[in-house]
Amino acid sequence: MGAVEHLKTLCCLGLTPESAMVAATPLLHEIIPHGWSRWALLEPDGTISSGYSENPATSAVLRERMWSFMDDPTSPLSLWMPCFHAVGIGWTLQMQGRGWLDNRWYREIEAPLDSCWVLDAMIGEAGRTYAIVSATRPHRAHPFTSTDVERLERVRPWLAHAFRRAPQTNAPSIPELSAAVGSPVASGEMLLAPDGRMLFQTCGLDYLLRRVLEGERGNHTHHVPSHDRLPPQVQRLIGRLVGSAHGTSSMPPRMNVPTAYGVVTLEAKWLVPPGEVPSEVARDPDGCHVAVTIELREHPIAYAARILRESGATPAQIKVGVQLTLGKTKPAIAEELGLKLTTVGDLTKKLYQNLDVHNATELGTKIWLRTHHGKGQGLEPSAAPAARGRHATASLFRT
Repeated sequence: MGAVEHLKTLCCLGLTPESAMVAATPLLHEIIPHGWSRWALLEPDGTISSGYSENPATSAVLRERMWSFMDDPTSPLSLWMPCFHAVGIGWTLQMQGRGWLDNRWYREIEAPLDSCWVLDAMIGEAGRTYAIVSATRPHRAHPFTSTDVERLERVRPWLAHAFRRAPQTNAPSIPELSAAVGSPVASGEMLLAPDGRMLFQTCGLDYLLRRVLEGERGNHTHHVPSHDRLPPQVQRLIGRLVGSAHGTSSMPPRMNVPTAYGVVTLEAKWLVPPGEVPSEVARDPDGCHVAVTIELREHPIAYAARILRESGATPAQIKVGVQLTLGKTKPAIAEELGLKLTTVGDLTKKLYQNLDVHNATELGTKIWLRTHHGKGQGLEPSAAPAARGRHATASLFRT
Protein backbone atom coordinates (compact mmCIF):
# COMPACT_ATOMS: atom_id res chain seq x y z
CA MET A 1 0.00 0.00 0.00
CA GLY A 2 1.24 3.46 -0.88
CA ALA A 3 2.16 6.04 1.72
CA VAL A 4 -0.67 8.41 0.77
CA GLU A 5 -3.28 5.66 1.13
CA HIS A 6 -1.89 4.60 4.50
CA LEU A 7 -1.76 8.20 5.70
CA LYS A 8 -5.44 8.57 4.85
CA THR A 9 -6.15 5.37 6.79
CA LEU A 10 -4.24 6.59 9.86
CA CYS A 11 -6.14 9.87 9.83
CA CYS A 12 -9.40 7.93 10.25
CA LEU A 13 -8.39 5.70 13.19
CA GLY A 14 -9.22 8.11 16.02
CA LEU A 15 -5.66 8.91 17.06
CA THR A 16 -5.11 11.99 19.19
CA PRO A 17 -3.66 14.92 17.21
CA GLU A 18 -0.34 14.48 19.02
CA SER A 19 -0.03 10.78 18.19
CA ALA A 20 -1.20 11.50 14.63
CA MET A 21 1.78 13.83 14.20
CA VAL A 22 4.13 11.06 15.30
CA ALA A 23 2.46 8.48 13.05
CA ALA A 24 2.41 10.77 10.00
CA THR A 25 6.10 11.65 10.21
CA PRO A 26 7.59 8.56 8.49
CA LEU A 27 4.84 8.63 5.85
CA LEU A 28 5.64 12.25 4.99
CA HIS A 29 9.17 11.10 4.12
CA GLU A 30 7.75 8.58 1.68
CA ILE A 31 5.50 11.20 0.10
CA ILE A 32 8.05 14.05 0.01
CA PRO A 33 11.73 13.10 0.41
CA HIS A 34 13.35 15.42 2.94
CA GLY A 35 15.68 15.49 5.93
CA TRP A 36 13.83 16.53 9.10
CA SER A 37 10.16 17.28 9.64
CA ARG A 38 8.52 19.23 12.44
CA TRP A 39 4.90 19.63 13.43
CA ALA A 40 2.92 21.87 15.77
CA LEU A 41 -0.68 22.10 16.91
CA LEU A 42 -2.06 25.65 16.92
CA GLU A 43 -4.59 27.51 19.03
CA PRO A 44 -7.30 29.78 17.52
CA ASP A 45 -5.06 32.80 18.07
CA GLY A 46 -2.19 31.23 16.11
CA THR A 47 -0.02 30.33 19.09
CA ILE A 48 1.68 26.94 19.35
CA SER A 49 0.23 24.58 21.95
CA SER A 50 2.27 21.42 21.37
CA GLY A 51 4.53 19.92 18.75
CA TYR A 52 6.71 17.09 17.57
CA SER A 53 10.01 17.13 15.71
CA GLU A 54 12.38 14.43 14.49
CA ASN A 55 15.43 16.53 15.29
CA PRO A 56 15.84 16.34 19.08
CA ALA A 57 17.50 19.78 19.17
CA THR A 58 14.48 21.58 17.71
CA SER A 59 12.66 22.23 20.98
CA ALA A 60 15.68 23.88 22.62
CA VAL A 61 16.56 25.99 19.56
CA LEU A 62 13.01 27.31 19.16
CA ARG A 63 12.59 27.95 22.88
CA GLU A 64 15.86 29.87 23.09
CA ARG A 65 15.77 31.78 19.79
CA MET A 66 12.33 31.92 18.13
CA TRP A 67 10.93 34.58 20.47
CA SER A 68 13.59 37.05 19.31
CA PHE A 69 12.19 37.00 15.74
CA MET A 70 8.64 38.10 16.60
CA ASP A 71 9.24 41.64 15.28
CA ASP A 72 11.77 40.79 12.55
CA PRO A 73 10.26 41.60 9.11
CA THR A 74 12.94 39.52 7.34
CA SER A 75 11.99 36.28 9.11
CA PRO A 76 9.27 33.79 8.10
CA LEU A 77 7.43 34.73 11.30
CA SER A 78 6.42 38.01 9.63
CA LEU A 79 4.15 35.91 7.38
CA TRP A 80 2.85 33.67 10.16
CA MET A 81 -0.51 35.29 10.94
CA PRO A 82 -1.53 36.06 7.31
CA CYS A 83 -0.82 32.45 6.35
CA PHE A 84 -2.47 31.19 9.52
CA HIS A 85 -5.73 32.93 8.58
CA ALA A 86 -5.41 31.88 4.94
CA VAL A 87 -4.50 28.24 5.77
CA GLY A 88 -1.52 28.87 3.50
CA ILE A 89 1.00 26.51 1.99
CA GLY A 90 4.53 27.11 0.73
CA TRP A 91 4.68 30.74 1.84
CA THR A 92 8.34 30.56 2.88
CA LEU A 93 9.54 29.32 -0.53
CA GLN A 94 9.70 32.83 -1.98
CA MET A 95 12.05 33.88 0.85
CA GLN A 96 14.56 31.12 0.09
CA GLY A 97 16.19 32.80 -2.86
CA ARG A 98 19.18 35.05 -3.15
CA GLY A 99 20.43 36.14 0.25
CA TRP A 100 18.65 33.38 2.17
CA LEU A 101 21.90 31.89 3.49
CA ASP A 102 22.77 35.29 4.97
CA ASN A 103 19.36 35.66 6.56
CA ARG A 104 19.42 35.82 10.36
CA TRP A 105 16.58 33.27 10.63
CA TYR A 106 18.57 30.75 8.61
CA ARG A 107 21.77 31.32 10.56
CA GLU A 108 20.21 31.13 14.02
CA ILE A 109 17.28 28.73 13.55
CA GLU A 110 17.69 26.49 10.52
CA ALA A 111 21.47 26.02 10.31
CA PRO A 112 21.83 24.61 13.86
CA LEU A 113 19.08 22.10 13.02
CA ASP A 114 20.77 20.86 9.82
CA SER A 115 18.00 22.37 7.72
CA CYS A 116 18.11 24.99 5.00
CA TRP A 117 15.25 24.63 2.55
CA VAL A 118 11.82 24.68 4.19
CA LEU A 119 8.37 23.71 2.92
CA ASP A 120 5.69 24.97 5.32
CA ALA A 121 1.96 24.27 5.24
CA MET A 122 -0.85 25.27 7.55
CA ILE A 123 -3.25 22.38 8.16
CA GLY A 124 -6.94 23.19 8.49
CA GLU A 125 -10.29 23.57 6.80
CA ALA A 126 -12.96 26.22 6.21
CA GLY A 127 -10.53 28.99 7.15
CA ARG A 128 -9.69 27.38 10.49
CA THR A 129 -6.07 26.31 11.02
CA TYR A 130 -5.34 23.46 13.43
CA ALA A 131 -1.66 22.72 12.86
CA ILE A 132 1.45 23.39 10.82
CA VAL A 133 3.92 21.02 9.22
CA SER A 134 7.42 21.92 8.04
CA ALA A 135 9.51 19.62 5.88
CA THR A 136 13.17 20.66 5.69
CA ARG A 137 16.18 19.75 3.59
CA PRO A 138 19.87 20.38 4.34
CA HIS A 139 21.95 22.90 2.44
CA ARG A 140 23.52 20.23 0.24
CA ALA A 141 20.10 19.02 -0.98
CA HIS A 142 17.89 20.48 -3.70
CA PRO A 143 15.32 23.13 -2.67
CA PHE A 144 11.65 22.21 -2.67
CA THR A 145 9.70 22.58 -5.91
CA SER A 146 6.09 23.01 -7.00
CA THR A 147 5.86 19.22 -7.29
CA ASP A 148 6.57 18.91 -3.56
CA VAL A 149 3.89 21.51 -2.85
CA GLU A 150 1.37 19.53 -4.90
CA ARG A 151 2.22 16.32 -3.04
CA LEU A 152 1.73 18.00 0.31
CA GLU A 153 -1.50 19.62 -0.86
CA ARG A 154 -2.96 16.16 -1.62
CA VAL A 155 -2.79 15.06 2.02
CA ARG A 156 -3.65 18.33 3.77
CA PRO A 157 -7.41 17.62 4.00
CA TRP A 158 -6.72 14.26 5.66
CA LEU A 159 -4.25 15.77 8.10
CA ALA A 160 -6.82 18.44 8.95
CA HIS A 161 -9.26 15.68 9.86
CA ALA A 162 -6.68 13.98 12.08
CA PHE A 163 -5.54 17.19 13.80
CA ARG A 164 -8.99 18.55 14.53
CA ARG A 165 -9.59 18.46 18.28
CA ALA A 166 -12.51 16.19 19.16
CA PRO A 167 -13.98 14.84 22.39
CA GLN A 168 -12.12 11.72 23.46
CA THR A 169 -15.09 10.09 25.17
CA ASN A 170 -15.24 7.44 22.46
CA ALA A 171 -11.50 6.98 22.18
CA PRO A 172 -10.65 3.29 21.76
CA SER A 173 -9.21 1.58 24.79
CA ILE A 174 -5.76 0.04 24.43
CA PRO A 175 -5.13 -3.54 25.59
CA GLU A 176 -2.70 -3.82 28.48
CA LEU A 177 -0.54 -6.16 26.41
CA SER A 178 0.10 -3.38 23.90
CA ALA A 179 1.44 -0.90 26.44
CA ALA A 180 5.11 -1.15 25.44
CA VAL A 181 4.89 -2.28 21.82
CA GLY A 182 5.90 -0.20 18.85
CA SER A 183 9.16 1.27 17.70
CA PRO A 184 10.83 4.05 19.72
CA VAL A 185 10.53 7.37 17.89
CA ALA A 186 12.38 9.51 20.44
CA SER A 187 14.61 8.69 23.37
CA GLY A 188 16.87 10.26 25.94
CA GLU A 189 18.84 9.57 29.09
CA MET A 190 19.62 11.46 32.27
CA LEU A 191 22.25 10.95 34.95
CA LEU A 192 21.30 11.77 38.54
CA ALA A 193 23.36 12.16 41.68
CA PRO A 194 22.39 10.13 44.78
CA ASP A 195 20.55 13.20 46.16
CA GLY A 196 18.44 13.53 43.00
CA ARG A 197 20.38 16.36 41.34
CA MET A 198 20.49 16.11 37.55
CA LEU A 199 24.11 15.87 36.39
CA PHE A 200 23.64 15.25 32.69
CA GLN A 201 20.91 14.84 30.10
CA THR A 202 21.01 14.01 26.39
CA CYS A 203 19.85 16.38 23.66
CA GLY A 204 16.08 16.53 23.40
CA LEU A 205 15.35 15.00 26.79
CA ASP A 206 13.80 18.24 28.05
CA TYR A 207 11.14 17.88 25.35
CA LEU A 208 10.26 14.35 26.48
CA LEU A 209 10.10 15.40 30.12
CA ARG A 210 8.18 18.67 29.82
CA ARG A 211 6.06 18.41 26.69
CA VAL A 212 5.32 14.69 26.47
CA LEU A 213 5.27 13.52 30.10
CA GLU A 214 3.99 16.68 31.79
CA GLY A 215 1.94 18.07 28.89
CA GLU A 216 3.57 21.50 29.18
CA ARG A 217 2.28 23.93 26.56
CA GLY A 218 4.60 25.49 24.03
CA ASN A 219 5.38 29.18 24.25
CA HIS A 220 7.83 30.82 21.84
CA THR A 221 6.77 34.45 22.37
CA HIS A 222 9.36 35.08 25.08
CA HIS A 223 12.40 33.40 26.55
CA VAL A 224 11.53 30.34 28.65
CA PRO A 225 14.57 28.99 30.53
CA SER A 226 15.02 25.26 30.93
CA HIS A 227 14.87 23.73 34.39
CA ASP A 228 15.98 20.51 36.01
CA ARG A 229 12.85 19.74 38.03
CA LEU A 230 12.01 16.07 37.72
CA PRO A 231 8.48 15.10 36.57
CA PRO A 232 6.48 13.16 39.19
CA GLN A 233 6.70 9.98 37.09
CA VAL A 234 10.50 10.06 37.25
CA GLN A 235 10.42 10.81 40.97
CA ARG A 236 8.23 7.75 41.56
CA LEU A 237 10.59 5.67 39.44
CA ILE A 238 13.59 6.72 41.52
CA GLY A 239 11.59 5.95 44.66
CA ARG A 240 11.01 2.42 43.39
CA LEU A 241 14.73 1.95 42.69
CA VAL A 242 15.80 3.20 46.10
CA GLY A 243 12.98 1.32 47.83
CA SER A 244 14.00 -1.93 46.17
CA ALA A 245 17.58 -1.46 47.34
CA HIS A 246 16.40 -1.03 50.93
CA GLY A 247 13.84 -3.81 50.76
CA THR A 248 10.84 -1.51 51.11
CA SER A 249 9.48 -1.85 47.57
CA SER A 250 8.78 -4.85 45.38
CA MET A 251 7.87 -2.81 42.29
CA PRO A 252 10.47 -2.89 39.49
CA PRO A 253 12.10 0.41 38.49
CA ARG A 254 10.31 0.36 35.12
CA MET A 255 7.20 2.20 34.06
CA ASN A 256 4.90 2.59 31.03
CA VAL A 257 3.12 5.94 30.89
CA PRO A 258 0.33 6.48 28.32
CA THR A 259 0.45 10.00 26.84
CA ALA A 260 -1.26 11.83 24.00
CA TYR A 261 1.85 11.23 21.86
CA GLY A 262 2.13 7.49 22.56
CA VAL A 263 3.45 5.28 25.32
CA VAL A 264 6.50 6.52 27.25
CA THR A 265 8.68 3.82 28.79
CA LEU A 266 10.98 4.72 31.68
CA GLU A 267 13.66 2.61 33.32
CA ALA A 268 16.07 3.45 36.14
CA LYS A 269 19.23 1.64 37.18
CA TRP A 270 22.25 2.12 39.42
CA LEU A 271 25.56 2.94 37.77
CA VAL A 272 28.26 0.77 39.31
CA PRO A 273 31.62 2.62 39.56
CA PRO A 274 34.46 1.16 37.43
CA GLY A 275 36.39 -1.54 39.24
CA GLU A 276 33.72 -2.08 41.89
CA VAL A 277 32.12 -5.47 42.51
CA PRO A 278 28.34 -5.23 41.91
CA SER A 279 27.56 -7.42 44.91
CA GLU A 280 29.58 -5.10 47.16
CA VAL A 281 27.94 -1.98 45.77
CA ALA A 282 24.50 -3.51 46.26
CA ARG A 283 25.04 -3.42 50.02
CA ASP A 284 25.10 0.39 49.98
CA PRO A 285 23.82 1.67 46.59
CA ASP A 286 23.06 5.15 47.85
CA GLY A 287 26.56 6.27 46.88
CA CYS A 288 25.98 5.40 43.21
CA HIS A 289 24.67 7.58 40.45
CA VAL A 290 21.37 6.71 38.81
CA ALA A 291 20.72 6.51 35.07
CA VAL A 292 17.17 6.95 33.76
CA THR A 293 16.33 5.99 30.17
CA ILE A 294 13.17 7.40 28.55
CA GLU A 295 11.66 6.31 25.24
CA LEU A 296 8.61 7.55 23.38
CA ARG A 297 7.03 4.74 21.37
CA GLU A 298 4.51 5.11 18.58
CA HIS A 299 0.87 4.90 19.61
CA PRO A 300 -0.33 1.27 19.81
CA ILE A 301 -3.07 1.91 17.24
CA ALA A 302 -0.57 3.44 14.81
CA TYR A 303 1.74 0.51 15.49
CA ALA A 304 -1.02 -2.03 14.77
CA ALA A 305 -1.92 -0.22 11.54
CA ARG A 306 1.74 -0.18 10.46
CA ILE A 307 2.19 -3.90 11.09
CA LEU A 308 -1.01 -4.68 9.17
CA ARG A 309 0.18 -2.52 6.27
CA GLU A 310 3.53 -4.31 6.19
CA SER A 311 1.68 -7.64 6.12
CA GLY A 312 -0.15 -6.61 2.94
CA ALA A 313 -3.53 -5.57 4.35
CA THR A 314 -5.66 -3.10 2.39
CA PRO A 315 -6.85 0.20 3.93
CA ALA A 316 -10.30 -1.27 4.57
CA GLN A 317 -8.80 -4.39 6.15
CA ILE A 318 -6.57 -2.23 8.36
CA LYS A 319 -9.52 -0.26 9.72
CA VAL A 320 -11.36 -3.49 10.56
CA GLY A 321 -8.22 -5.26 11.79
CA VAL A 322 -7.31 -2.52 14.26
CA GLN A 323 -10.78 -2.67 15.75
CA LEU A 324 -10.58 -6.45 16.01
CA THR A 325 -7.28 -6.28 17.89
CA LEU A 326 -8.93 -3.89 20.36
CA GLY A 327 -11.48 -6.58 21.19
CA LYS A 328 -14.50 -5.14 19.38
CA THR A 329 -17.20 -7.36 17.89
CA LYS A 330 -18.11 -7.36 14.22
CA PRO A 331 -21.50 -5.68 14.82
CA ALA A 332 -19.81 -2.93 16.84
CA ILE A 333 -17.20 -2.45 14.11
CA ALA A 334 -19.89 -2.26 11.43
CA GLU A 335 -21.73 0.43 13.38
CA GLU A 336 -18.60 2.45 14.12
CA LEU A 337 -17.23 2.34 10.55
CA GLY A 338 -20.62 2.73 8.88
CA LEU A 339 -20.34 -0.59 7.02
CA LYS A 340 -22.67 -3.47 6.46
CA LEU A 341 -22.13 -6.43 8.75
CA THR A 342 -21.55 -8.66 5.73
CA THR A 343 -18.85 -6.29 4.49
CA VAL A 344 -17.07 -6.43 7.85
CA GLY A 345 -17.31 -10.22 7.71
CA ASP A 346 -15.79 -10.38 4.23
CA LEU A 347 -12.94 -8.03 5.18
CA THR A 348 -12.27 -10.03 8.34
CA LYS A 349 -12.16 -13.32 6.45
CA LYS A 350 -9.67 -11.98 3.88
CA LEU A 351 -7.53 -10.44 6.62
CA TYR A 352 -7.39 -13.71 8.55
CA GLN A 353 -6.42 -15.60 5.40
CA ASN A 354 -3.68 -13.10 4.60
CA LEU A 355 -2.19 -13.30 8.11
CA ASP A 356 -2.79 -17.04 8.56
CA VAL A 357 -4.91 -16.65 11.68
CA HIS A 358 -8.36 -17.99 12.52
CA ASN A 359 -9.90 -15.51 14.93
CA ALA A 360 -9.49 -12.13 16.61
CA THR A 361 -7.57 -13.65 19.52
CA GLU A 362 -4.89 -15.04 17.22
CA LEU A 363 -4.82 -11.73 15.34
CA GLY A 364 -4.29 -9.79 18.56
CA THR A 365 -1.57 -12.21 19.64
CA LYS A 366 0.29 -11.69 16.37
CA ILE A 367 0.03 -7.91 16.68
CA TRP A 368 0.59 -7.25 20.39
CA LEU A 369 2.94 -10.15 21.12
CA ARG A 370 4.87 -10.11 17.85
CA THR A 371 8.22 -9.89 19.68
CA HIS A 372 7.65 -13.43 21.04
CA HIS A 373 7.22 -14.89 17.57
CA GLY A 374 9.98 -15.63 15.11
CA LYS A 375 10.40 -14.10 11.69
CA GLY A 376 8.64 -17.09 10.27
CA GLN A 377 5.38 -15.52 11.41
CA GLY A 378 5.83 -12.88 8.73
CA LEU A 379 4.96 -10.01 11.03
CA GLU A 380 8.35 -8.86 12.25
CA PRO A 381 8.34 -5.07 11.98
CA SER A 382 10.85 -3.38 9.76
CA ALA A 383 13.20 -0.67 10.94
CA ALA A 384 11.82 2.06 13.15
CA PRO A 385 9.46 4.29 11.15
CA ALA A 386 11.52 7.35 11.94
CA ALA A 387 14.69 5.83 10.49
CA ARG A 388 13.93 4.99 6.89
CA GLY A 389 15.72 6.21 3.80
CA ARG A 390 16.92 9.67 4.77
CA HIS A 391 20.28 11.38 4.83
CA ALA A 392 20.23 12.03 8.57
CA THR A 393 18.70 8.85 9.87
CA ALA A 394 21.92 7.09 10.83
CA SER A 395 22.26 9.23 13.93
CA LEU A 396 18.60 9.96 14.55
CA PHE A 397 17.75 10.03 18.27
CA ARG A 398 20.92 8.19 19.28
CA THR A 399 22.08 8.94 22.79
